Amino acid sequence: MLRTTRELAKRVLFPWLRPRRLDVCCCGLSKSGTHSMAGIFENYRSAHHPDGDLRLGLATAYLRGEVEDAGAQKLLRRRDRALRLEMESSSLAGILIGPLSRACPDKKFILTIRDVFSWCDSWIDHNLNLPPDPASPWTILDRVRLRVEDFQPTKFDGPLTALGFPPLACYFQLWAGHNGRVIDALPQDRLLLVETGEIAKRMPEIAAWTGVPPETLRRDRNWLFSAPTKHRVLATLDKSYVQDTAERFCGPLMIRYFPGVSWGERGQGVV
Repeated sequence: MLRTTRELAKRVLFPWLRPRRLDVCCCGLSKSGTHSMAGIFENYRSAHHPDGDLRLGLATAYLRGEVEDAGAQKLLRRRDRALRLEMESSSLAGILIGPLSRACPDKKFILTIRDVFSWCDSWIDHNLNLPPDPASPWTILDRVRLRVEDFQPTKFDGPLTALGFPPLACYFQLWAGHNGRVIDALPQDRLLLVETGEIAKRMPEIAAWTGVPPETLRRDRNWLFSAPTKHRVLATLDKSYVQDTAERFCGPLMIRYFPGVSWGERGQGVV
């Protein structure tokens, strides 16, 4: 009986005890393809929102300035060594990118990114399709990272506030802040940017960059957790207001990574 138990434990634990074949983290925003990135690496030790109970509270406290960088770094290093994941994918990693990248100097990062207009529509779709629990720690985090208290609704935000959402500025500053934080924190040799809609097309490049055979990536898992119903709420807002708000908060990043994409194009219902 003891021998059988030992053999079973060995079979279960062996994949987690052997050395990492890769050490990669996807740190994109929610609704940018983090589920899909975890999915295509399912042949490896991959997880979406790993260690969520710990990292969720840590990310919220970090954004509030309640945790020092050194303390976060020490905790993230300890948890990374305990989890031994080969691919972790979570928007929390983008919030904690500074201490995480220093805690794990050999880790590479993938930033999944989509244009601010389709990203914002997708975020709103998700919350309309699956209304959040106001007491959920994720809802609390969202209020903090959206900086709900910092922006007052304008007369153009009526369609959003009527649905219980904060002003458009909250979403656009989050998009710019999250993506800009990751890009600024990492050197080019540790960061690969992948547009959400190009995950499938760029899988050979993703495999080469992470150092794994391309045939080991799960092509059938490249588009997970898409919204079952699209509400196109942004299309109900004043188009000039949407474009002006995007230029105010997201202009440099949009010009750099999505040149030519404007709400004039996206506002026609192509999102």
